[in-house]
Amino acid sequence: MLTYPINRLLVFLLLFIFSGGISVYAADNSINKGELSSAQATTKININTASNEQLASLKGLGNKKAQAIVDYRELNGHFKSLDELTNVKGIGTGTLAKIEPFLTL
Repeated sequence: MLTYPINRLLVFLLLFIFSGGISVYAADNSINKGELSSAQATTKININTASNEQLASLKGLGNKKAQAIVDYRELNGHFKSLDELTNVKGIGTGTLAKIEPFLTL
C-alpha cells in the first residue's frame, strides 16, 4: 500500500530534477550565443589578468582588439588605470566608454 505514494514521490522528484537540468542547459546555451546573464553582467573582467578569449567576449571588442590589449599589457606591464586602454591601437574613447562598465583592474 505504501508503494503507490512512494512511486508518486519518486516520479515528482525525477521530474523536478530533470526540469532543473534543462533550464541550466538553456542558460548555458544563451551564454554561448553571446547574451549576458545577470550573473555575467555583474562580473567584471580584470584587464591585467584576462585572456584574449575573455576580453573578446565583451561587446565592442573582437579578437583583434582583445589581442592588442594583451600585447600592450605584455610590452608595458599592468594597466594602472582603465583610461590607459586608449593607448592600445584600435581602442578610442568611444570603445572605452562601451566596455568600461565591464572592466576592472
